Amino acid sequence: MPLMRAQSPIEIDAANWQEYAGAEVNPASWTAIIPAAGRGSRLGYDRPKILYPIAGRPVLEWLLDFLEPNCHKMVFVLSTDGRATVQEALERTIPARYEVVIQEVPTGMGDAVALALDSVVTRHVVVVWGDQVALRRSSVDACLRLHAGPLEADVTCPTVFRENPYIHFDRGSSGQICALRQAREGDSMPERGESDTGFFCFRTEALRRLLAQQRGNPEQTGALTREFNLLPVIPLAAKLGLSVITPRLMTLEETVGVNSTRDAAIVEAFLQNSHACNER
Repeated sequence: MPLMRAQSPIEIDAANWQEYAGAEVNPASWTAIIPAAGRGSRLGYDRPKILYPIAGRPVLEWLLDFLEPNCHKMVFVLSTDGRATVQEALERTIPARYEVVIQEVPTGMGDAVALALDSVVTRHVVVVWGDQVALRRSSVDACLRLHAGPLEADVTCPTVFRENPYIHFDRGSSGQICALRQAREGDSMPERGESDTGFFCFRTEALRRLLAQQRGNPEQTGALTREFNLLPVIPLAAKLGLSVITPRLMTLEETVGVNSTRDAAIVEAFLQNSHACNER
């Protein structure tokens, strides 16, 4: 039976999200996938980036603040040379709650997530980049409750608007996301764009289907990098008529990834702010 086209998207933000949210998060329904194979070389750090210290704690511990209470298990995608040191930290913090898979060659985030999906048995899955340390637990909780709530979303992709975006989603006349632009792939970018937040929720079976369909289309690999990435599944899901919601719940400051010493300083200042720390 063919899929019905998705309805025009509901605009969800901090003022109305509870109208569409489910009850408290059920951790038994959730697994987190954390692609974290990168090294901290651009930070002047010779260990895996996920262990880089921010505001007195490694990146890993900041991530666990919002993942551990909400997810039954966490699957970390690591490089071969980073496995031993990261696994040692995981044994100290979340023994028996994690699994490690190895991405031997950095062929893109889509490949990293596909590798980890083999270890997922829960109905829903969170994907979060391994350097998104500033996300508030309250924002994450809201996204998970929305995704598993009465809207029955297949994909929940919270977005923010930013100047000089690295990523931008185009929307069609119905308001649905219809295309993706990526600066790293040489696409023409707007001065101000709508970007992802480094945090995504999927119905697990929907994500498996989307990645399989994307892999079958050679045009879905990066034009310049030739990588198999995750973000193209967002417009693909909308095109297929799946339920895609794009709540605007996160502040711009929450979405800064730690890719440089400048990023690290911005994130550290945000995390040290008493209001931000009190919400974690």
